[in-house]
Amino acid sequence: MKQILAAIIFVMLLSGCAQKNPYGTTHVEGTVRIDGVPTEGISVTFAPVGNNGNSAGGLTDSSGKYQLTTGGAPVGSGAIAGEYYVTFSKIEIEGSNLNHEEYRKQIGNRPPKKTYLVPQKYENSTTSGISPVKIEKGKKNVFDFDLKR
Repeated sequence: MKQILAAIIFVMLLSGCAQKNPYGTTHVEGTVRIDGVPTEGISVTFAPVGNNGNSAGGLTDSSGKYQLTTGGAPVGSGAIAGEYYVTFSKIEIEGSNLNHEEYRKQIGNRPPKKTYLVPQKYENSTTSGISPVKIEKGKKNVFDFDLKR
């Protein structure tokens, strides 16, 4: 009897009767390059057009690759199907690697300087020059971007 029950459960799992994705997301990945060079540490954000839905984001690895994650879902879960604006950011903030005492000595009370390692225009969908992308359920959703300095 145990063998029959195990076989039934195994067949159900293979046939997809088990719950597949309670978040309703689909896998999204791609590569980000700056002037043709894959770049690590870029924050990639997909924001729904019309503010209908949830944003998703990811961070590029050493080969410039990212995978999206929707808030509340497991890392790398993807995004909900729909149309999205895409923005990019990588900022270095002066003194962010210092301890509190060193920070006060070097920077004091003035605001720290920001260095945009990805041009600031890519932080905003109206200035980036990048058209919205469409994520489709059941399709391969790979979006590569080559940003310019």
